[in-house]
Amino acid sequence: MKSIAFYNNKGGVGKTTSVINIAFELATETRVLVIDIDGQANCSRFFTDNQKEGLDKALVNADISPENALCSTRYENIDIITATPKLNGITPKFDSLTDKEQAAIAEKIISFGSEYDYVLLDLPPALTKVTEQLIGACDAVFIPIELGTFAIQGIPTVTGIVKKCGAKFGGCFINKFDKKNSLDGQLLDLLNETLGNKTLQSKIPFSKVIKNSISGGMTASEYMGWTNAAKSYKALAAEIKERV
Repeated sequence: MKSIAFYNNKGGVGKTTSVINIAFELATETRVLVIDIDGQANCSRFFTDNQKEGLDKALVNADISPENALCSTRYENIDIITATPKLNGITPKFDSLTDKEQAAIAEKIISFGSEYDYVLLDLPPALTKVTEQLIGACDAVFIPIELGTFAIQGIPTVTGIVKKCGAKFGGCFINKFDKKNSLDGQLLDLLNETLGNKTLQSKIPFSKVIKNSISGGMTASEYMGWTNAAKSYKALAAEIKERV
């Protein structure tokens, strides 16, 4: 089992959409468990209409299993531990635990997926002790970004968070890349200068296919599998598999 966290301290960078599409691509050949840690629960709503409570209690009590929040999905090889807004209120109680207790709970959450090939964590942008401990317990962390000067300037902060947590930085991948925009090309060069080989080669293009597919409750491959947008997620999932 390989555990992979998707994190960025900036919201709106396509993190949840990435998790959904990467999970789908990985599940063509392997079993995948998605763990939705974000209290907005967008990932949970995509995968199931029957979101279950329980992850909030499992994250603050070592004796409670996240199994109560485990849901099957319409995809044979994808299950999900669902989020609810109750996750937004667990920080004070989690903070009151010792570092050892926090680390043990994070390991418990991730190791629940030991029967799966991949465990994908959709993390919230807020940097809390919960987020830090889960990042530290994963095999690798990947950072989705949208190209912009401020976003690139903020990359060292995010990678610093990953390093502080003791996690492996798998790399950074680009969402909404516009190859026709010369500025995007310049910003890509700047990102490569900043990260070197930690910039993934696979780029998710700026495309209505992705927005429309999610709105329609489908992955890009289900919606228009022949398009570059859908094919880019296949390439990204394959590259992530190589790096983990």
